[in-house]
Amino acid sequence: MMKKQSWMVAALCLLMTMPLHGFAEQSLLPGEMHVLVLHPTPEPEPAPEETRAETAPPPAPTRVPEVGDFVFLDHRTQTTPLDMAGYYLNEMAEAAAAGDEQAGREAERCRDAALRAGGGGEPLRFDDLLLLSRLIDAMAGSDWLTEDFRLCVGEVVLNRVASPEFPNTLREVVYQRGQYTVTQSARFASLIPRRECVDAALRLLQGERHMVPAVVYQADYLQGELFIVYNDRRLGSTYFCLSDRLELYA
Repeated sequence: MMKKQSWMVAALCLLMTMPLHGFAEQSLLPGEMHVLVLHPTPEPEPAPEETRAETAPPPAPTRVPEVGDFVFLDHRTQTTPLDMAGYYLNEMAEAAAAGDEQAGREAERCRDAALRAGGGGEPLRFDDLLLLSRLIDAMAGSDWLTEDFRLCVGEVVLNRVASPEFPNTLREVVYQRGQYTVTQSARFASLIPRRECVDAALRLLQGERHMVPAVVYQADYLQGELFIVYNDRRLGSTYFCLSDRLELYA
């Protein structure tokens, strides 16, 4: 009897040390001990290589680096194409405001190359930018005068260039005899224009307009039909007037 009990205790200890994934109980006869038949849960079989290849997500496409991309710590950053034509246009304006004609013409050359390469914008001569900036400064450069007044002064000049009543180039219009007397002084030829005057000239040369093309007169008295008048307590009244031959501007 003691041997049978010892054998049963040993069997129970063995069962306690084994993982019980599942079992089935067999029928018992009188006087026999319980016997557990263990059925371990089978591990899932790996999927065939072909099946795994079909269900796996496709790999992300590898992006080919482009010119102008920057890579920082192995992470590609989003880049914007550089506007080189705009960059050199700003260089031209900086040179005009500094009176640096050599740097301005070099910036013009580089901008023309950028335009030929597909950059946006229209050609613009540095000499025209500097000359118009000087004229605006000489006539409307005082710090108390407004931006609108400077734009109107420069716009009359460009309206004359486009008009059949006046010369066809900016230089000829500015230096036309009896028109802009400020250009006759020695100071005008070496005048370094203020940046706000350069900005006004640049905006106008790029096509900005605030009046009609027939406004070709500016004076401190009425000269033709009045379009707009600018009143200033120091400068007095400045009249911007229309041409007498409006049919030329229809």
